[in-house]
Amino acid sequence: MDLDGTLLDSRASISSLNHYVLQSALDQGVGLIIATGRRFSSALPYALEFRGNVTVVANNGQVLRSSPTGERISETYISKEAATAVLSLGKKKGHSPLLHVDRFEEGIDILLESPITDDKYHHYSGGDIARTKVVGDLLEHSSDRALVVCYLSLIKEELIELERELLSLPEASEYRTVITKIPGVSYCLEVLEKGVSKWTAIQSYLNISDLNEAGVISFGDELNDKEMLFSSGYGFAMKNAVSSLKEGASYITKYSNNEDGIAMTLLELSLLSFR
Repeated sequence: MDLDGTLLDSRASISSLNHYVLQSALDQGVGLIIATGRRFSSALPYALEFRGNVTVVANNGQVLRSSPTGERISETYISKEAATAVLSLGKKKGHSPLLHVDRFEEGIDILLESPITDDKYHHYSGGDIARTKVVGDLLEHSSDRALVVCYLSLIKEELIELERELLSLPEASEYRTVITKIPGVSYCLEVLEKGVSKWTAIQSYLNISDLNEAGVISFGDELNDKEMLFSSGYGFAMKNAVSSLKEGASYITKYSNNEDGIAMTLLELSLLSFR
């Protein structure tokens, strides 16, 4: 399940009913996977609300780790050439990139060229400078276990134009782009390794666990959930999902993220037993 707009309500909390139903699922041996565009350190506190082992797909599939240990299960990095090309073009066009890196154990998640508290980052970190590091030139860190290059803007059309130019570069064969809206922040253009998605990370989990996609029930609300929803045995777009996701989804929940959508759907499917 995705976090924002899916498992989390508009207050960025897991409701009591969602927690109870999902904890019951864990207790009954059902695997629980949080699949998010967030970095692992941002998703980890939510995983830790549950007793037991929870798998976390972070950075839209670039990293797969387990909770509560934080052990890395799999990872995919953007190539130095692709990261250099993406950073160079964005900076040339006047954008301020954020570079997500896989340095969780070192206490670093994001590299950037000015403090993340600058207005141009639109409160991206909630004002928290922890786990960020200011560097002189991001181009010098394009091979530093790069996970995602991220651009922010309050104007979606600006990112659509940047996306168009990024996809016209020769290196575009190595990466893909996703534009989402971060609630309370801005629009976000992310550049990731091509072929990597939340679903590819989930597939890694399935392979390791000797399971298959037929037994996966997934929930999401944004376009970065598309591969996950369309490839799962049962993929549910949330009632509050973006229209383009609901149009192609096989299933749509009757309830939004503010109406315990995940818990209510699982209860209606009678997948769990309660004493």
